[in-house]
Amino acid sequence: MEALIVLTSKYTVNETIDRLVILLEGLKMTIYARINRQPESKRCGPRSQSIQYIIFDDPKLSCYLVEKYPILALGFPMKIIAWQDGVCRVAYEDPVVMMQMHDPTLEEIHWPDLRTNILQALEK
Repeated sequence: MEALIVLTSKYTVNETIDRLVILLEGLKMTIYARINRQPESKRCGPRSQSIQYIIFDDPKLSCYLVEKYPILALGFPMKIIAWQDGVCRVAYEDPVVMMQMHDPTLEEIHWPDLRTNILQALEK
């Protein structure tokens, strides 16, 4: 199973991130930040594609993992990115795969199925 998930969205980057924030809040995730890189990109040159991030987490689930496996702090809180390159794309690391890389027996943590939920949010 691949840890990096890349999906397409029929919406703009801004609309996609809006939908993902609503989805994540509905899953009781904490949204730590929403970052729009486009203003900074414009300062670096004439070409600036639309790129936005969300930094999010479910501390009730990840705190235990980070305490047990401190290296997982590199992945929690999680990030999801949306960018435009002809179509809008969305990418994130699958938290279940990240967890299983460090402990394949981690069955007591029941992380929501992000892929299914994200696909539903992007197809409505």
